[in-house]
Amino acid sequence: MFLSHQTIERYIDESKIIVQPEFNKKNIRPVGLRIHLAKDILVPEPGQTVEINKPQDLKYKEIDLEKEEFYLEPNQFILGATYEAIQTPPDVLAILDGRSTIARLGITVHTTAAIADGTFEMPHVVVLEIKNVGNFRIRLKFKDPIAMMVFAELKEPVTQKIQSQYGAGQSKVTSPNLHFRTGEDK
Repeated sequence: MFLSHQTIERYIDESKIIVQPEFNKKNIRPVGLRIHLAKDILVPEPGQTVEINKPQDLKYKEIDLEKEEFYLEPNQFILGATYEAIQTPPDVLAILDGRSTIARLGITVHTTAAIADGTFEMPHVVVLEIKNVGNFRIRLKFKDPIAMMVFAELKEPVTQKIQSQYGAGQSKVTSPNLHFRTGEDK
């Protein structure tokens, strides 16, 4: 069951859903929470070849949006993060979604990684996979309202321990970790 604005607000007031570093109730929407862009983005350096199953380090230019202007060009892909760090209990799932206004400009905020489950023991940011599929050149700024977070209650809580290659306390934009291996990877 997806949560409405009343339940989201109550869960935030009760600290069942934690939003840091700050929270303004004006960001609660009818069925979600408006999410903002963090200050750092990663722009992939061109000309790199990636083998998904080969450990390698990729090169990115890190840009601080508080210090430098950045324009997302048509067809360009970057990594960003949510300004808000979110924590949910094991029975509440957070799902990243786009905003209609941003989508109508041609910007996607997640390619496929939209789930933030309740297995984290502390608030964490969600990495944004931002792509401009439109024709406009878009200036991105720190704290732009770029996405939505919707919440769903699970019938049973998640009991598996975190299996993330990025750690439990992700606090900023993070590039792909192609060094992580599990027994299921091969």
